[in-house]
Amino acid sequence: MNMSDFEVFICGDIEGVSGFVDWAQEDEESERVRRAMTEDINAAIRGVLSERKAEIVVNDSHGGKRNIILEELHPKATLVRGGPRPHGMISGAEGSADIGFQIGAHTRPGYGGVLEHVFSSSTMSEVTLNGQPVGEVELNAMGMEYFDVPTGLVTGDDRLEDELTELLPRTKYVVTKECRGMRSAACRHPEAVREDIEAQAAATVAEIENGYPLNLGVDEDVRATIRYHQADTADKAALWPEVERIDSRTIGYQSTDNLEIYSFLRAASKV
Repeated sequence: MNMSDFEVFICGDIEGVSGFVDWAQEDEESERVRRAMTEDINAAIRGVLSERKAEIVVNDSHGGKRNIILEELHPKATLVRGGPRPHGMISGAEGSADIGFQIGAHTRPGYGGVLEHVFSSSTMSEVTLNGQPVGEVELNAMGMEYFDVPTGLVTGDDRLEDELTELLPRTKYVVTKECRGMRSAACRHPEAVREDIEAQAAATVAEIENGYPLNLGVDEDVRATIRYHQADTADKAALWPEVERIDSRTIGYQSTDNLEIYSFLRAASKV
């Protein structure tokens, strides 16, 4: 294939990268984990470009959003870094992307994956959409779908693969490690992981015409709830207009606009 009008959006996180099992590594092994994140994304880019000519937009989505080593990122990619920025983890998908990847992702709170959380491990203990608990992958997929960008490839631990089986049934997946606990895993060698990412990225863009559905049930009104770790966080969030106070630690918000829901949840993680 040789199509120049094709664009791939990549949301890059770090918890799902092979070898990453504790946020302390960001201080103890800073350069190694930043390089690992960068190289997992490079593997996805190589896979895409082996199959077709494409524009690549990469979103650095972890923490301070300055993790990916720009000089070591594939030269065909454009990097969105720093923040705050419009649309958070999916900033860059709103242009003309044809398909999206989520590289280095993790499970939602309570699902039992490595470093499980949703948007903020320090504030949020659970997020639901119409009563269904969700994590970052599902929320990012919903946000990307608003811009007609399907989620074609996800990488992370084996528990995340289980979480997404019904929600993203045809999305391709690469297991980077097997969860043994919140901060422990049996980690595959990075070279083996990257070989699989490259192969699956190539297969994903080759088969985009088959579609990558999101079975989240958010086609009409969406009611989002957030349960915080602390009641005083909910005190602050409940001051916003149209926010419902459900109990001491839980708030709710409703909209027919999925991007509005996504943006509200991103903002609500920062109170």
